[in-house]
Amino acid sequence: MDTLSQRFSVAYAFDVHFTRDVFAPDNDCLAKAMRASDSTRAARALVYIDAGVLLAMPDLPRRIHSWFALHEGHGVELAASPEPVSGGELAKGDLAILDQVGTAITQHRLCRHSYVIIIGGGAVLDAIGCAASLIHRGIRQIRLPTTTLAQCDAGLGVKNGLNRFGAKNFYGTFTPPRAIINDARFLENLDERSWRAGIAEAVKVAIIKDRDFMAALSREATALAARDLPAMERLIRRCAELHLEHITQGGDPFEQGSSRPLDFGHWSAHRIEILTSHRLLHGEAVAIGVAIDVLYAVEIGRLTRADADLVLTTLSQCGFALWDVVLDLKDAEGQRSVYSGLEQFREHLGGELTLAMPDGLGRRKDIVAFDHALCERAMATLKRWRPAPSRAPSAPGHAP
Repeated sequence: MDTLSQRFSVAYAFDVHFTRDVFAPDNDCLAKAMRASDSTRAARALVYIDAGVLLAMPDLPRRIHSWFALHEGHGVELAASPEPVSGGELAKGDLAILDQVGTAITQHRLCRHSYVIIIGGGAVLDAIGCAASLIHRGIRQIRLPTTTLAQCDAGLGVKNGLNRFGAKNFYGTFTPPRAIINDARFLENLDERSWRAGIAEAVKVAIIKDRDFMAALSREATALAARDLPAMERLIRRCAELHLEHITQGGDPFEQGSSRPLDFGHWSAHRIEILTSHRLLHGEAVAIGVAIDVLYAVEIGRLTRADADLVLTTLSQCGFALWDVVLDLKDAEGQRSVYSGLEQFREHLGGELTLAMPDGLGRRKDIVAFDHALCERAMATLKRWRPAPSRAPSAPGHAP
């Protein structure tokens, strides 16, 4: 046998910008993200906008046109009018999105040095990002996440995907974006459920990476539930730091191994989304998945019950329901239907089943064995769990 063994590496780099009102006339954040210092040609772009964002901000396409017109001198050019796309999981459930984006890129003659700018929630970022990553083997992407979940989690990584065959992200690629721009102005237009959804991902990453962050989330739960924008900006910034630290320094950005720490609580969350036919938002399913796994962590001796109650109480105070009727669904063998999420999770990762688990609050240690009987105990605990009643303040002059 004659073998020529080769090895090479590719360096990736992208910036995450935090701003307000990215399309204000005097905001040049997007222009700087698009403009390559060594290019003499205008950077051309197609813009895709989540239909839900357009409902909340109908004037956005006009503002985008005006912004590009004002910044043509900076070497950026809008190739066509911004195009709306269906939001939510509808965006990820139809392969026609590939041809929709491909047709536009062909018609407007975009090359690999052009840009696809994606404005929307995590599902739209995933779907359009998947299309852009396939066309010409990859057109530069700039993501403008518009939800709390997308700004602190879904829009930050190097993944994209489309749902197929009843599985989340069955199709997809690992394609780092050129840049990510978190614009806090988009958050002001969110409905209550979408505002809340990203908090679940922050709680998730705090449990396995940062005990102090978990304590801060607990302290600010009431403010977050009351739509305190500075509190949410603090959450997003810290959550983004932790996610990016893992992606860039964790040693496995393209998930070649069997461990996927940032998907703590997700083996059940992904299955819950499917079982509810996406009645629950991703963040709402993650809140339940995290609740299941922290109570399972108690059963295997990885968390104290007090730490688990802190997590569950924080999620509850932020407005999450921690149980859904689909958890009681059974398959033909009498097993909870949600448990099929374990095998789907293993298949998606490859290799042996590996689940992230806390090793004390703020630390992580993976497990490769799963005890259904102990999870049943965790499920029973969760189903009957209720937050402790808050204590009324003491009357003046009386000891608490």
